[in-house]
Amino acid sequence: MAEPADDVLGDDHYLCVCMPHGTVEIIGSVVHLPGAEPVRLAPGPMSVMRALVKARGAVISREHLLWVLPQCGSVHGLEMWISRLRQSLPNPDTVQTVVKRGYRLAL
Repeated sequence: MAEPADDVLGDDHYLCVCMPHGTVEIIGSVVHLPGAEPVRLAPGPMSVMRALVKARGAVISREHLLWVLPQCGSVHGLEMWISRLRQSLPNPDTVQTVVKRGYRLAL
């Protein structure tokens, strides 16, 4: 996984990342995506979203996500969080599956 770049600003409550198609900002449980209305996410899907945003489009393996999200508990739990994240976003294709590699944020 790629290390966060210098233009990633964040803490537990606030995260702001410049992506190729605009800035992604997370404030508390609300994510602001380029060209879309803000979306409030449940804690599990938000945890996945934070990890994907911090990766800035790089592919993150399931194993790495389970390591950084120990509260998830299992591969099935992770898949459920990703499914719920996709359902909550204006465009479900924002979270892409990279076959046999993991997941990435397509922004």
